[in-house]
Amino acid sequence: MQIKYSEIANSSFLEILEFLEKNWTPKEINIFLDDVEIVLKSLVEGKIKQYQKSQSKTQSALIGKKHIRMFFRKEDENSIKILLFFDLRQNPKKILDLLK
Repeated sequence: MQIKYSEIANSSFLEILEFLEKNWTPKEINIFLDDVEIVLKSLVEGKIKQYQKSQSKTQSALIGKKHIRMFFRKEDENSIKILLFFDLRQNPKKILDLLK
């Protein structure tokens, strides 16, 4: 399974990392990055049924024990597109705008 990233996924991930660098220790950031890798690895292995699914084909996964949710969609049998990384402490209505 191949992982692709949308532009908003790339920019939202970088925004989250910038926030974390200002507010977290390097150890906490590394744990977060490891948690992202664990989720991505499970997606590559085809284990996507374990993640929350909405009415659309968009699914999401909570990253570790943090307040970050990753939204993704299976594009075809061989690829998954990461749509967005979202800090759940933000206004939830913002998710709908970002996923349009």
